[in-house]
Amino acid sequence: MKKILLLLPLCVLLIAFTINRVIDEKMKNILAQLQMSEDSAEDFIWSDCSATSFYYPNPRQLKNIAAGERAEIVKAVGKYAKDYVSSEKFVKKYNAYRESQKPTQPEKPKTMEELKKEQKENYKQTIATMKETKKTMPADQQGMFDETIKSLEEQLKEIDNPDNPMYSPEYEKIIMQGYDQQMIEYKQKVAEWEKEYPENNPKGMIKKWLAKFLEVSADVDFNAQLAEAEHGKKVFVKSEYERKPDAWKLFYRSGKEAVKTGREIAQTWLNELK
Repeated sequence: MKKILLLLPLCVLLIAFTINRVIDEKMKNILAQLQMSEDSAEDFIWSDCSATSFYYPNPRQLKNIAAGERAEIVKAVGKYAKDYVSSEKFVKKYNAYRESQKPTQPEKPKTMEELKKEQKENYKQTIATMKETKKTMPADQQGMFDETIKSLEEQLKEIDNPDNPMYSPEYEKIIMQGYDQQMIEYKQKVAEWEKEYPENNPKGMIKKWLAKFLEVSADVDFNAQLAEAEHGKKVFVKSEYERKPDAWKLFYRSGKEAVKTGREIAQTWLNELK
């Protein structure tokens, strides 16, 4: 299996830059080699960072990069990646994402009086419509509406029946107790949300991504043997390696040099964020 460069999941998929920042010729050449535009790179870095994933859109293009060049490319990409995630543009996108993750506040239930009024209006409108429709029907068919109208009128009267359990003070109390519990849970979720997504500060999200990369890449066996399976597909000789996450397999294909450099950058970056 040919080794594929993984430009470091944090740096690897972080090939992105702000619109107003001019990238140097080296980075332009790297993007050209990978056949990736700056806008596309930004989208991929954001998607991977926010989802704590390591997706790369076009791994075949990475094969064209010589193994000996990979470490230097990882370093270059890592530097620009750190600039991007520290940029105002990234923070703005993070804040929008942060708001999308905010828990939804439960809607306060209506009082029994409000529900009764609403139900009465619904019944009255339905009865009025039924009576008007009845007038348009032939005389021999109008009788079928009478029973329905009578039933609706009885249900309308039942709303004001003090013995009706559906509109009793006890039932209203049960509903409000349920709402109060929902609000307690909502406030707890908001506190957790504020802790996980502090405003104007995506460091927590970045730290989580870096830590995940270090975790998944920690035990990659670069000496793992491959065998040919059906249709020329390459598989690991050790079956447990076939059950490894896709990211682990991509790191394996990237090669020891690239991943080692990526891990060094990730660990330094993570220490700085802490």
